[in-house]
Parts: sequence; C-alpha cells; structure tokens
Amino acid sequence: MTQRQGLMATALLSTLLVGCAGMSGNDQAPPPPSADALPSSGVMILQCGGTPVRVTFSGEQALIEGVHGQYLMEQVVSASGARYEVPGDSSTSFWNKGDKGMLTIKGDTFPECEPAGALILQAGEWVVEDINGGGIIDRSRVTLNFGNDGRVSGRASCNNYVGAYEVQGRNLTVSQLATTRKACAPSLNQQETRFVQSLEQASRFRLDETGALVLEGEEGGSLKARLE
Repeated sequence: MTQRQGLMATALLSTLLVGCAGMSGNDQAPPPPSADALPSSGVMILQCGGTPVRVTFSGEQALIEGVHGQYLMEQVVSASGARYEVPGDSSTSFWNKGDKGMLTIKGDTFPECEPAGALILQAGEWVVEDINGGGIIDRSRVTLNFGNDGRVSGRASCNNYVGAYEVQGRNLTVSQLATTRKACAPSLNQQETRFVQSLEQASRFRLDETGALVLEGEEGGSLKARLE
C-alpha cells in the first residue's frame, strides 16, 4: 500500500465511523502498527451489524480497525475460510470467507460482517477518472455524490445531473437521471452521454486494490472514481 492509498483508506474509514462513536466497546487494545506500515495484500471495508470495520491483510496477518479499537492478528488453522487471532488471546478473532466475516472482541461476537454497501458510496465526493476504459478529457470534471437520502448527483462533464439510487449489498440501481441543458462543446457532450449511459447501466460496485470506486454494468460499461 502506498502512502497515498493508506491515507485514502484511513480517510474512508474515518468517514464511515462518523456518528458511531457511541458504539465503542469497553475494551480497547493499545494501537498496533498503522496499516500504512504494513505491506498490504488487500483491504476490506465491512459492516458488522451497525459497526464499520476496516480489515487490512498482509501475508498471515490481519489488522482490524474500528470504533472498538485496533487489533493486529495472526492467521491460525481453520477448517474453512481464514481465521485470525490476537496472539495469546483466542477470545479476540476475525474469521472471513469470501467477502463476509465474523468478528469477536474479548469474547463478544458482532453480527455477521458484510460489505459496507451504501456507506462506501456515501463517503464523500467521488471524482471520475475513467469512463468505459477510455479515460476522460483533460481538465474536464465528472463527479458522483451519493446522498444518504437515496439521491445521486454531480457534474456530468458540462451539465449537472441528479437521480435516484438503491443499494443491496454490492448491487447498485440508478434511475430517474436528469441533467441541466447548458450548451457544451461537442467533445464534452459526447463524454457526458457516455457517462450518463454508464451510470444508468451500473449494476454493482467495488473498491479496487488502489482504493478507487469502480461501478460496473452487465453490458460491460464501467466508471472509476476516487474520493477527493
């Protein structure tokens, strides 16, 4: 993980924790090494019930971070999936299989951990850097803002847009898109059309290994954006 990627992931987790400060547990471990100090081989942003958690994997280690504290765990033998425990404390563990997991802190087990869903989208303003694998026009600006009211809005290249969205797990549905009608340069008009079509067709989302948000559609369209 580069320093920039680590800062982005930390900022994203901090955003996810807003409003959850009152949910911290009674026992907090002393802070282990930051995720930025670990050569990351994967990051997961999860929700364990109402608690957002970041899991950074590095070889046979997993760094668990959230409102409950920070725990550096080592991988142990598991019949299925991957299980990690704090050395010398088997009552604090994380088990994951695929994109789900189970977190236990000092013997207290959280509800099943699942992808953080809409909280990822709502982390802030996402600035688009690629449309359908073709990049974007230099110095143009395309943005995505997913509100907690179910509305998506931003700049489509030249015009502003607004619409509705729904999230179920990692599945995304965007509908009712409407744009303003300013006169734009032909190249921006074409880019705007591609963006709106790709956003309307988006059916799932994910964070890639660099922390970028990727929206993908069943027909092959895609958008890639980063938090500003």
